Amino acid sequence: MGTSHQIPTQDPRSQPVRPWKLHQPHQKRRRFTPRPLHRMPKSHAHGSFTNLIKNVVASPLVLFTACQNLAAAPLRPASLQGHFSIETTSRELRENRFNVEVCCVTLTPSSKTASSLPLVLPNLKLKAVVEAIRMVLEIVYDERFVTFCYGGRVGMGRHTAIRYLKNSVENPSWWFTVRFKPHGFEHFHVEKLCSVIECKVKDAVFIDLIKRLFQCKALVIELGGDWLGRGLPQECGLCSILMNVYDGFDKEIQEMRLRESRENRELDPKMIGSGLDSDVYKPVKVYAVRFLDEILVATSGSKMLAMELGRQ
Repeated sequence: MGTSHQIPTQDPRSQPVRPWKLHQPHQKRRRFTPRPLHRMPKSHAHGSFTNLIKNVVASPLVLFTACQNLAAAPLRPASLQGHFSIETTSRELRENRFNVEVCCVTLTPSSKTASSLPLVLPNLKLKAVVEAIRMVLEIVYDERFVTFCYGGRVGMGRHTAIRYLKNSVENPSWWFTVRFKPHGFEHFHVEKLCSVIECKVKDAVFIDLIKRLFQCKALVIELGGDWLGRGLPQECGLCSILMNVYDGFDKEIQEMRLRESRENRELDPKMIGSGLDSDVYKPVKVYAVRFLDEILVATSGSKMLAMELGRQ
């Protein structure tokens, strides 16, 4: 946890590319949602989604839309010829024959040090499948994410988080940041993540595919690291949304905000001077913003309250 900081009460200052080229992570682009994703509720039974690989991810339209999302310019189906076949990929997914390992290229570092790990890069075929999975999880979980959760969601990036701080955080007194100790996503993290997903997705093939992506290092998550959200090769949009699914910290923060608003109150100068016979106390506000693994908490309460929140 970082040191608490007091916030001043007043501001001191009153050309086209080749169609198959992948977009740069920092570039803004429109994401497409194909019709099979809009029909996903038909696969919804007893509060869970079923057969997502067979009915949605393996759809040629979904796979082509995933390629559209990855491209820096609009695609035509003919532009994918020579790279991979959408029809073959769709058939492999439907028949549970999709080979993740074959779609990965491993780059071994020249220097053999403890921190030098191989870099696993997926080919275009695997990138399209990974993006299709991300699209599905976005539909399944987006409405379940808390309002202060940013990153890995369409239209909810770093700049949107900053706008939220500017427009919604009213007169905070103290703030602090929270950082995770650097650690990778190990086997037990993946198992916990998959158990969380299984609460909403009843599809063994879908869960197994996510596990194989982690086993092959096609998906890599390092909490508390320095490269999340920086557009480096070892990250993808699926990693970000999986963090949002896995992260129980959002629920803890939300419960803490509601508890402090209910239990801590402060004098409201406006009500004191109004002469009205009403409650002169107002709830203490606790604000939070999380962008991937970066978390900021602010409060309108005292420094002691901020320190207590930080210890929690």
